[in-house]
Amino acid sequence: MWQVGVWEPEGSLSPLLAGLTQAAPCLIRACCAPDPTWNVPLDLLVVAPHAPRPLHLPACTAALVPGEVPPPRFSTPPQVLLSYGCASWDTLTLSSLTETRAAVAVQRAFPRLGGGVVERQELVLPYGGPAPLPFLAQVGTALLLGVIG
Repeated sequence: MWQVGVWEPEGSLSPLLAGLTQAAPCLIRACCAPDPTWNVPLDLLVVAPHAPRPLHLPACTAALVPGEVPPPRFSTPPQVLLSYGCASWDTLTLSSLTETRAAVAVQRAFPRLGGGVVERQELVLPYGGPAPLPFLAQVGTALLLGVIG
């Protein structure tokens, strides 16, 4: 079972991820403390948009972080570090967005947690909210866990 840590200030992202990953063998563990810690090793750490920025994040196998800030420091660097956001250097970006559909661009290939690779591509997905950055965090989590793509 994948251990997924979600670091978020308001607790709004983890319920979305829990709903999205019901088919995946994972446990979502949310934390909103200023210095995030978990009592189990994390396979994936998802940092929510607008989360407070610590100097150090806990060790994890893979991390999905907002690209709008300088890269975070980790106690042990993750094997996979992905960013999401609006800049061209982010791994996951939105190339278009309407009320009902979003085109998510995977800017560079990256490994999935369970093996295999997510290739560079554009995914056209249904969209009805949440806001664009939490949506990108959802898509990135689903790609890393092999739920989509």
